Amino acid sequence: MTAEPTQTPGVRSTPVLDIGGQVGALVVYLAAEPPTGELEACPVGDPAARFHTGVHHRAIGCGVAWTAVFPAVSEGAYHLLDDDGAPLVDVAVTGGTVRELDLR
Repeated sequence: MTAEPTQTPGVRSTPVLDIGGQVGALVVYLAAEPPTGELEACPVGDPAARFHTGVHHRAIGCGVAWTAVFPAVSEGAYHLLDDDGAPLVDVAVTGGTVRELDLR
């Protein structure tokens, strides 16, 4: 069996968000790509409910940045996690909106 090649988004790719009602999206700008190539998060008070997304170089404004896009996140409070799984920063997501967080 041959492994399927993976395709990574290009700098100019546009992610599709699935927001509305009690579901929002979270976009996080990072100074560098994490060693795992992913950013993890979890609901505040529920570290076992971790979830992650890929971090890709994306065009923003007049430049590019390492960007993590969580396209569908239930309304609530979340910890973004560092490389060791410890809370790095807290962020609130509101349904029907896109929350942007710049950690550069």
